Amino acid sequence: MLSLPQESVHPLVVHFPIALLITALLLDGLALALKRPQLHRVALWNLTLGTCGAGVAVWTGYRAADIARHSFEIHQVMELHRKLGIATLILGSLVVIWRLWKRDRLGRPARLLVFLVMLGMAGTLSYGAHLGGRLVYEFGVGGAFGRAHHPSNDHEPDHTH
Repeated sequence: MLSLPQESVHPLVVHFPIALLITALLLDGLALALKRPQLHRVALWNLTLGTCGAGVAVWTGYRAADIARHSFEIHQVMELHRKLGIATLILGSLVVIWRLWKRDRLGRPARLLVFLVMLGMAGTLSYGAHLGGRLVYEFGVGGAFGRAHHPSNDHEPDHTH
């Protein structure tokens, strides 16, 4: 059986909820702008799958944080990254539950409210993803995925030959 290091699983799963949740927002926006209600159903599928994926991402993130190398600065960034991931999961879950409870039969004012909540969710998602990228590529938390900054690496390679 293939066994991956625990911290490697989180970066593998986060991209699916990012893509699905942003796609859901775009589809709902298009449905509102073009008055194409059938796009709301596709958006809801993306939102539901993306929210489930966000749950997996939060869970694997907790596991990865338990074994990741920490400094004070890394811990601060990681904590904000974690809180934004949880906020994304909560906002997505609230919208999914409400839309399923209402069988996605919402009037225009409710659709606009949903869109605004999803826009907020996209904000927490995007900033959380940015911080995840910093953890990997700036701080080297993901092992082979990123490289920590070391002052000894501040020289330019010589390409003059």
